[in-house]
Amino acid sequence: MFGSSSRTKKLKKGATNGSALVAAYAGARPVAERLLYDDDLRDNVRTLIESSRKILDELSDESPQEIVARLWDDDKVRKQVESAVAAAQEGTKRVRGQKVRSGGNSGKVLLVLAAGAGFLFLSPRTGPQARRIAGDIYNSLRSG
Repeated sequence: MFGSSSRTKKLKKGATNGSALVAAYAGARPVAERLLYDDDLRDNVRTLIESSRKILDELSDESPQEIVARLWDDDKVRKQVESAVAAAQEGTKRVRGQKVRSGGNSGKVLLVLAAGAGFLFLSPRTGPQARRIAGDIYNSLRSG
């Protein structure tokens, strides 16, 4: 189905001349090297395993309906699932050699700073003083 017979034929043909073992080794070698030398990848794998264990311990005695209800309602279980998924996604990016963003909180920090500045400038109590101080700072930087 969907070209699987041609792929199967290619795999059988490759297996008969021994190149399947060579191809498997060539494909596994970069992954094994990354696991050996990339501390962040090992941390991703460790996080994935630990989160999966916690999820399994938490949900092992429950029915599928109870599991869905717990995933929907229980923040602790949902955070474990999110942690496992994030670790798996980051780990697969590292294995592929793709760039992984670190410190994704910079956007959140900017948002909090902008909201705080907006509150300071727009508040009737602190607004006039904050605008005056900002104007003084701007003028001193402009004049040199």
